[in-house]
Amino acid sequence: GVAFGGGEALGVFITLAIAVQNIPEGLAISLVLIPRGVSVLGAALWSIFSSLPQPLMAVPAYLFVEVFKPALPVGLGFAAGAMIWMAVAEILPEALKEAKAEGVATVLTLAVAVMVAFQILLGG
Repeated sequence: GVAFGGGEALGVFITLAIAVQNIPEGLAISLVLIPRGVSVLGAALWSIFSSLPQPLMAVPAYLFVEVFKPALPVGLGFAAGAMIWMAVAEILPEALKEAKAEGVATVLTLAVAVMVAFQILLGG
């Protein structure tokens, strides 16, 4: 919702990026539930349920942004900074504990390249 306040192209890009991110998130939830005796259907429903707040809050977020449009760049910058912090402070050190630095660097580089290509394809 916030991204759509910045324009349709940004909104579509962020929505698709979140959707792509939700796939491994849902798999992670399901992969924990199934060994604990939850049925495949039940695990799938819990995975969907875990992402339900995102579309439900999109409309109120959009309406909020429309009222406070001048603050949109600050809000998007804060969100981007929070995601960068999470990746650098949490995810990257964990990846380096489990894998070789060259592999982590390769995956990181490929991920950034895919996101840039994705943004270019959407006309961002």
